[in-house]
Amino acid sequence: MRAALASPDPAVRARAIARIRAEPGVQEALTEALRDASADVRRATVRAIARLQGPMAARVLIQISMEDLAVSVRAEAVAALGRIMDARSKVETGTSEDHAPTDL
Repeated sequence: MRAALASPDPAVRARAIARIRAEPGVQEALTEALRDASADVRRATVRAIARLQGPMAARVLIQISMEDLAVSVRAEAVAALGRIMDARSKVETGTSEDHAPTDL
């Protein structure tokens, strides 16, 4: 994985990030990937952070949604936050399907 993350090709780096799993050293690799020059790599990193949902995921995604220079990365961070919040609300309410509120 380290070799792929060091590749000069952003597509290779993004694919490596997409395959990343929770293991020792993953947080450091993701933190480094958030500083990548390629927006594609940073978007893949946002998806990985959301998928792994570590204890700092929401905080990091909020920061990215406000600070990344690329609109596409910020949008991905906002979407990822929405997925995390949706999953958390389903756990808290005990529902597994999307239901629109009936009383607005």
